[in-house]
Amino acid sequence: MLQIISIPLGWIMSRIYEIVGNYGITLILFTIVTKLLMMPLTIKQKKSMIRMNAFQPLIQNIQKKYKDDPAKQNEELARLQNEHGFSMTSGCLPLVIQMPILFGLIDVIYKPLRYIMGVSNDVITTLTPVVEKMVGTMSRYSPQTDIIKAVQSNPSAFSGLLEADVISKIQAFDFSFFGLDLTATPTLAFNALLIIPVMVVGSMVVQQIVTMKLSGQQTNGGQQVSMLLMSTVMMAYFSFVIPAGVSLYWIFSSLFAIAQEFVLNIFINPEKEKAKIEEEIMEARRLKKEEEKKKREKQKTVKGDKYVEEAIENKDEAEKVRQRLERARALDREKYGE
Repeated sequence: MLQIISIPLGWIMSRIYEIVGNYGITLILFTIVTKLLMMPLTIKQKKSMIRMNAFQPLIQNIQKKYKDDPAKQNEELARLQNEHGFSMTSGCLPLVIQMPILFGLIDVIYKPLRYIMGVSNDVITTLTPVVEKMVGTMSRYSPQTDIIKAVQSNPSAFSGLLEADVISKIQAFDFSFFGLDLTATPTLAFNALLIIPVMVVGSMVVQQIVTMKLSGQQTNGGQQVSMLLMSTVMMAYFSFVIPAGVSLYWIFSSLFAIAQEFVLNIFINPEKEKAKIEEEIMEARRLKKEEEKKKREKQKTVKGDKYVEEAIENKDEAEKVRQRLERARALDREKYGE
């Protein structure tokens, strides 16, 4: 299933590399292209988030009012959603759709040998034990980078496993980026490569803060800080166990997301959108009250009409009784006289 997404994304990345001929620049352009392709989902998610934030006060009131009655709470929340035509899970849908795309992106980024140079999985499987004998333990997250480095350092060792044009293509593969070797894994030693983990953590923290501020999210201080700290520690760890090239993708992905948030905020201002939604909520409530008022008046009219009908029916019945009595009296007069 993952290959359904990875193959077309890999084709895009391969075409970009053919044009620019540098892995680092390819990653940057690939990030921009894929982010632009996912823009409709990003916009939908942003709008859903703003709409959800507008309904948060109403949701919280219901949760507080019926905190001891879960069944009634769910009933009122369902009624709220039906009345205003929104779903509490709608904001999750774009994220759910994006998840397999993100996994496909990661798959492509981690496997340049497969998706940029077009080496088949069967050949890669054959190469893996050979490289393990040469370099020892391979990268857990991006072993194909180790294979490329091994071929570049000792191409003759792979002459019987790879065609000459493939070896030449691997040898020409450019992993450098502003003097940094993107196949290398950063360490805590003080060197130029250490800037990669620093930028990974820094860009990710800034992205989360900017997104939170510009999206108009209602925040829970302690919970937000805990999540930010946990994600920061996790990304810091990964930036020291994966090749710098993969980390470069995460850096530019975060930087693009920050720029994207500022641009979207111009066209989809959270405060203005939230104000519109709140006006819609007020209008919907006003219309509901008018409808209920009309319904009550109609019920009164129906009851009044029924009362009139019953009165008329009773009057007609009384008239019929009177006429029967009058006829009976007339017969008695004829028979017995006055």
